[in-house]
Amino acid sequence: MTEVVIRNKAMLEKLEAWKDKFLGLGEHTNSEYMTYSTQEALDNPEYYCDEEYLQYQMSIGDKHSGFPEEHMSMPINRMFKKNPAVLEEVRNEIKYDFATEIGAHTSALLNYYPPGGFVGWHTNWNANAYQVLFTWSETGDGYFRYWDLEKQEMVHVPDVKGWHCRHYYFGHLNEPDKHCWHAAYAGCPRITLAYKFINHLGSAGDQKTIHPVDPEKDAQARMLRDSLIEEVQSEE
Repeated sequence: MTEVVIRNKAMLEKLEAWKDKFLGLGEHTNSEYMTYSTQEALDNPEYYCDEEYLQYQMSIGDKHSGFPEEHMSMPINRMFKKNPAVLEEVRNEIKYDFATEIGAHTSALLNYYPPGGFVGWHTNWNANAYQVLFTWSETGDGYFRYWDLEKQEMVHVPDVKGWHCRHYYFGHLNEPDKHCWHAAYAGCPRITLAYKFINHLGSAGDQKTIHPVDPEKDAQARMLRDSLIEEVQSEE
């Protein structure tokens, strides 16, 4: 997992304007939109972000689906489906317009996390691709964790106030050397936006079939991802 500082002022302004517009709607305060896995997840969210739960998930092997099995958040797509009249414009701006602007193939995740929200350990091998993630934290009270395959240890990355960026290649089930176990916890309002750069010929919505990596498409995906990261870090 690679951390990236967002130095591009125009991009920061765009992300800030979108965040203010989204929060300004006030829909994030409506608990009707909340999704969670179990009552225990609500009662003890950080357990599903600690190393004990990670080791359990890693031990079950292929039984892990790739999805986060334990979670609590407010998916923006779910909010839109329940109230399209209010949320269509703000959802489309970040899901489609921003994805097109940064050269991404698909929007992989649009999530708002209220305080106490989290996503438990998972790999995303059901949605394999090069991914770039933009995260906003209101106060920096929260964190992101991942398992370092080379060092065989958990890495704890505290959130910072405002926007930050990271990227990684999330391998499919048949790419164990590229799996990225990760989890995140929000101690304050938090937003995560993830975008995919696809390196295979399969359908973006086909999460079960293993599609071989296509060398030409892989090179194109990496080029687009690298171009975005260069733009993110540019001070011009």
